[in-house]
Amino acid sequence: MKEFFRVPGLDPAVQRSFDREQLTELSLPMATSLMEGGFVAVVAAKAFDVEPWVIAIISAAPMFGNLSSFLWSRIAAGRPKVPLVLGLQAMVLLCVAAIAVSPRTPAGAWLVLASVIVSRLLIAGIITVRSVAWSLNYERALRARIAGRLQALTSMVLVISTGGAALVLDEHPENFRWIYATGAALGILGLWAFSGVTVSGERRHQVLERRGRRDASGRNSFFAILRADPCYARYQMHQFTSGFAAMMLEPPLVYLVSKQIGASYVASIGIIMLIPFVLTMTTMPLWARYLDRVHVAEFRARQNALWVLGVVIMFWGAWQFSLLWLALGRVITGIVNGGGSLAWQLGHNDFAPRDQLADYMGIHVTLTGVRGAFAPFLGMALYLGWDAKRWLPASPGMGAWLFLLSAAMAVLAWRGFDNVRQSVGERQTDRSHGH
Repeated sequence: MKEFFRVPGLDPAVQRSFDREQLTELSLPMATSLMEGGFVAVVAAKAFDVEPWVIAIISAAPMFGNLSSFLWSRIAAGRPKVPLVLGLQAMVLLCVAAIAVSPRTPAGAWLVLASVIVSRLLIAGIITVRSVAWSLNYERALRARIAGRLQALTSMVLVISTGGAALVLDEHPENFRWIYATGAALGILGLWAFSGVTVSGERRHQVLERRGRRDASGRNSFFAILRADPCYARYQMHQFTSGFAAMMLEPPLVYLVSKQIGASYVASIGIIMLIPFVLTMTTMPLWARYLDRVHVAEFRARQNALWVLGVVIMFWGAWQFSLLWLALGRVITGIVNGGGSLAWQLGHNDFAPRDQLADYMGIHVTLTGVRGAFAPFLGMALYLGWDAKRWLPASPGMGAWLFLLSAAMAVLAWRGFDNVRQSVGERQTDRSHGH
């Protein structure tokens, strides 16, 4: 069993930190999984009977958090990473505990909403700062497999936690209080585990970050980086399209399954959350080996075709009000998400200079937040429609056709990633000829 938690080729000191990170992923997600949009949106819809726009906000909450990523990269620059992450993790646990005491009233629904939004702001900071630690601790040839191992453990705990919670909630909706209180208490073990993580070469890297801030003369600003690195800018543009296509489906899917079809907690959380996470967990090691061998642009170009297939199947499920077809579509998109999660965490490393790792990750996560700040609302509006406004005619809503619109956008992103792949290959060829 001990060998399962080890990765061949790691320096012993790095392995000790990796062991601590694995312990963190076996405990802290018991709390953070309860703040995942797919879970807490179902709790809000069923236990608090919230309006569709609240479901959309909860689904968008991770993206509001991502908008803060570039700010977090600035805050983290030149500072020790582990203490900063620990402080953010502790505040996330307070947000989880707040939901446990929320009354089932309109005021309680607002407290749930505020807790979700604040927790996602903090989690965005954790993701941004941890990405720097991963880049320093783990070499390129092993990084995807290590991140994949950590993500797989997170997914495993998430599936177990939310799956068990769904069963408990089907017994009585008021049980959400015990679920959130227990998650917050168990998450404290994750803080203890992460306190033992060390970051290789961190002091030297802090000097580089401070020097970069002092000497960059604006080269580390958001738009300056995108202007200076057109390949990364194009990669982010196509990532924006691909992510937008996925994000606008989540609130309509929650509404379709939990409200229109009226599925149970187990079925709702299973289709919306558990199926994708189980497939993410089981397929991630295979995707990791592939990502370790190729540039992320090539990885994304190969990956998107399968996602399109999954969304087309979900369209048929939405058209027929069929949980079976919706579940099958989620199986296929879940397989794709196994690789997408890795590429999202690590893709910026294939573009970023070493002293700009946090800035590149900050741009990536912030742009994720930009699209996520309005994609869920637009998705819900297009799905349900809206009444006539002074400046906008009434719309009956697209219903299931929204899923085909999402698939068409994913096709555009697929072709765009392939163009970036070709450009990266040409640039690498030019550099080799230059040498």
